[in-house]
Amino acid sequence: MDMYNLIKDFPKQLAAAITLGQEARLTPAPHPLHHVVIAGMGGSGMGGTLLRQWVADELPIPLAVNHDYTLPAYVNQHTLLMLVSYSGNTEETLQALQEGLRRQAKIVCITTGGALRALAAQHALDCITLPAGRPPRACLGYAVVSQWFILQFHQLLRTDGVAALQTAMQLLTTTQAAVQAEAQHLAQQLHGKLPVIYTTTAYEAVAIRWRQQLNENSQQLCWHHVIPEMNHNELASWDRPQQDLAVVMLQGAAPHERTALQQRLTEALVRPRPAVYLPLQAQGATPLARSLYLIHLGDWVSYYLAQEKGIDPMAIAMIDQLKAGLQEHAPRRYA
Repeated sequence: MDMYNLIKDFPKQLAAAITLGQEARLTPAPHPLHHVVIAGMGGSGMGGTLLRQWVADELPIPLAVNHDYTLPAYVNQHTLLMLVSYSGNTEETLQALQEGLRRQAKIVCITTGGALRALAAQHALDCITLPAGRPPRACLGYAVVSQWFILQFHQLLRTDGVAALQTAMQLLTTTQAAVQAEAQHLAQQLHGKLPVIYTTTAYEAVAIRWRQQLNENSQQLCWHHVIPEMNHNELASWDRPQQDLAVVMLQGAAPHERTALQQRLTEALVRPRPAVYLPLQAQGATPLARSLYLIHLGDWVSYYLAQEKGIDPMAIAMIDQLKAGLQEHAPRRYA
């Protein structure tokens, strides 16, 4: 399946992910859970970043997202450790698995196969098997929804997310054509500029998704920052015009009135200075729907920007070269 159809099928993927989560065979944790760690890299790790944002106001214990070979020192038998690798062969995630086993964490693996699924079977670990044949970045729905169901199974969430997901899916389906048209227009305005993605802390995971999709699908360098933190440092850099930059301001309901005020003031200060300023308002009645709306819009922007640049949005040659180099330097064997 090409990137166009992978993005277009995102609402259907969310529906399939709900079924996958409902059918998952999970086992209770042998010890009380005091913290959650989600380990994953790149597209596989994005689901954890998004989930942490969604459950921040409900989850009664800390949740950390880990993008490295090593785990935090506090990981132990009271940790729910989710290991996410679409291929099942991501070396950072496999190393984190080894640490998690040594520390007796409650481990759940999410993968299509590879070494991760083999090790899950070897050590009798819970494992959710995802559909294969896609780039990891095109499986965000499967990853984040699976993790949501894992938290629910372990009674760490009070509310059932299925209804909220179904409402969001309906929004994405009904707005699909309009979102694509807007994304085409946005891509034309971004072409030839360095994108800078701004938003509030509540939507930082969405901004990260935008950045990663522009990086991979569009082969486009960019950066992101969040309000209010950026107003204590980066805002000082906008005291003069920046004609090589295009600012994308992702807007949604802010959880604090002072944050909303800061976003308005920031917009007034920054808007005249870049070559392009693009304020984008989220649609949807819930935080989940608004986040998924902006994510879907960003995915389409990354696709159409690739078209503007004349590149294949499926190609990740530099990443492939890095992985080949890692394989040449004594690849690690896991058991």
